[in-house]
This record gives sequence, structure tokens and C-alpha cells, in this order.
Amino acid sequence: MLDAIANVIAETDGRAVADDPARYRRMALAALKPLLRPTEAMIDAAHEAVWFDNYWAINSRADFRKAVRAMIKAAMAGDARPQDG
Repeated sequence: MLDAIANVIAETDGRAVADDPARYRRMALAALKPLLRPTEAMIDAAHEAVWFDNYWAINSRADFRKAVRAMIKAAMAGDARPQDG
């Protein structure tokens, strides 16, 4: 996950991770840090994922992948600011 985030940051910067791996690793870690304090949208998305599983059993990695994508997309569509708590 960290490498994937570092690659996206570097590409967005018009560079490659190999140009400055330590810098892009720090930036990737910084990008993940806000996830430690989930937003209301992220909590809602996780809640929806649980209820989603209640109606559609997640029986395979592919099903889980779909559920995670749906959860992330829902979080991205909502308010991305960290909440207190």
C-alpha cells in the first residue's frame, strides 16, 4: 500500500519514486496518517460495508475487493476532513 501511494504521489509530481525514495515514502506515510482519525463519511462507508455484507455474503477475495472499493469510493465522495474523536 505504501509503495502504491508513493508511486501515485511521484507520478502526480511528474517524477518517479526512484528520484527520491525517502521523500516519497514520507509523503505516502503522511497521506495515510489522516486515516487514523476517520471522517464521518469513512465511518458511514464502513457501516454500509457491514450492512452490505449482511445482505450479500462476502465469500471470496473478489467480493471483498468490490466491497472495499465501494467503501473507499463512498468515503471519497463524502467529507474528507478529519473529525474530532
